[in-house]
Amino acid sequence: MIKVAYIVGGLPFGGIERSLYNLCLEYGKNGLARPRVFNLSGTGQLAPEYVQAGIDLVNVAQGNIRAIVSYRLDTALKLRKMLREFKPDVIHTMHFSANHHGRLAALGLGIPVITHIRNIKREKKLERRLSDKLLSYATTQYLAVSMAVADVVREDHNLADRPVQVLYNAVTPEQMDFPPLDFKAEYGIEGPVALAVGRYVPQKNLDLLIRAVSVLRQEGRDISLIMVGEGPERPRLEALIQELGLSGHAVLAGFRSDVPAFYQSARIFAMPSDFEGLPNAHLEAMYFGLPAVVSAHVPSLEIAAEASLVCGLKVDDLAWKLAALLEDSSLYERLASKAKEVAAMHTMSGYAVALHGIYSALLGEKLTTLSRAV
Repeated sequence: MIKVAYIVGGLPFGGIERSLYNLCLEYGKNGLARPRVFNLSGTGQLAPEYVQAGIDLVNVAQGNIRAIVSYRLDTALKLRKMLREFKPDVIHTMHFSANHHGRLAALGLGIPVITHIRNIKREKKLERRLSDKLLSYATTQYLAVSMAVADVVREDHNLADRPVQVLYNAVTPEQMDFPPLDFKAEYGIEGPVALAVGRYVPQKNLDLLIRAVSVLRQEGRDISLIMVGEGPERPRLEALIQELGLSGHAVLAGFRSDVPAFYQSARIFAMPSDFEGLPNAHLEAMYFGLPAVVSAHVPSLEIAAEASLVCGLKVDDLAWKLAALLEDSSLYERLASKAKEVAAMHTMSGYAVALHGIYSALLGEKLTTLSRAV
């Protein structure tokens, strides 16, 4: 059994944190790895769920979000001490703060370090760009969630020319077992619904989606929009819904723990983002056979091109693609069938085995190197 130290900055309700949760549970079932999660800040709404599920969780700081800023050398030193006590076979870092402190803490320990990059967003702060480049020398291997992310790793991170491997995200079928949500009872909505799942932040372009639904409704098409998530854009999006007269047809559902129930009742999945890594929400939507309308900047197209329509970041084009799925039943069924096929190839059970193979290869190379040195 391989001992793995997973390092995160915190445990909020996010795709990375939920995926790690599912991965730890999977390793608990298959016995391939013994994970321990190191929460640098000691914060996050998901932390109690980790503990309740019996996941081995250690808080480096005690509820202090400031502990993850780059200049906090004490955080790296505390983590280093904990890693020496745990003696993992592999260190696996996630998030910028975890990638930063995790690699600093691992210096000189002789433990392989995997740095997991999950987004194509390029860092704007000079100190972060320099940190990413310099700490590539403390990285054994990079993991990227898509080819698009791998390109960013090569261009922005990998000064030391370490190996880069792509491992696509996965869906966990066991967590998809929810009854369909009654949108009429919950929100007063009848008819086909376009669903967006993700944070209310500018990158998601939810304002374009709201405007596209407004255009379609003005043309007499029956479509509504539900957006599941939370974030700083909520006030602006609420104001836009009021301005366009979409009350009752565009809903900000906020954070929900029953997202699979929304997928089951929706007609279309939509993600016109400026950038993504490989969104779990798209994979989950495909699991339920939802065709998607996504921008060209959503890298899940690498595996889901045949289950999606690609839209430009213009209201009219987004509206046209949504309308195509509403009105062309043969197109809809073809994309829906492909969506289920793709999702079936990317499940957490297979992901955990593939990741274990990566760990084993790293450890095999390490042992071979030590043998040669002797």
